[in-house]
Amino acid sequence: MNTRFPSARSRCVVVLLSGLLLGVVSVSPAKADQQFYRCVVNGKTIYTDKPCDAPTLPGVEVSSASKSGQPTEPNTQRGKSIDLDYTTPYGVWRGQAQYQASLKGQVIREAHAVVPMVIQVEEQGRVRGVSAENGCKLLGVAAPYVTPMVLTLDVTLSECRYPYFNRRYSGSLTLSQADNQVRLSLQSYNLGSNRNGGELFDIKATMRH
Repeated sequence: MNTRFPSARSRCVVVLLSGLLLGVVSVSPAKADQQFYRCVVNGKTIYTDKPCDAPTLPGVEVSSASKSGQPTEPNTQRGKSIDLDYTTPYGVWRGQAQYQASLKGQVIREAHAVVPMVIQVEEQGRVRGVSAENGCKLLGVAAPYVTPMVLTLDVTLSECRYPYFNRRYSGSLTLSQADNQVRLSLQSYNLGSNRNGGELFDIKATMRH
């Protein structure tokens, strides 16, 4: 009996098993450490392996650092852009903002939201911003405070889907050079005539270029 070569049937079995193994490899699940993001696009929730896009302001170009979520090396030919300058609170800032409201000390749940926000603070003092997910638009002025790292803000919100957020706010924008970020804080009070307290509207965000 010649045993040097496998039969045709044996060769078919080997080929079939090889094909099955290749199929299993091709449909194997993603790596266990792969990160996914929950994003809202045009009002619909999607899941993706790329960071969610931050909202943008008309006329403000999104830098490559903001698109990729990674820091960008300084471009020595163009010089330092104010958009990437962490020595001043002026420029374009992006991050997650938390909107909260309370009535007589009780939190209003339907008002609470954590959404992406972008603001632009111009050296001339104008401030504008948007958080598209809840519809809010921001417009107002900024002024230097005690130190060059702190600005006082006087702004008005409009077009918010929760209508009671549409009002005038005062607050601050504080630059922390230790971690290259700014902290936005805005408040609006409506004390009314009730001794137990009135309405408080509060917006906070930690933002980067």
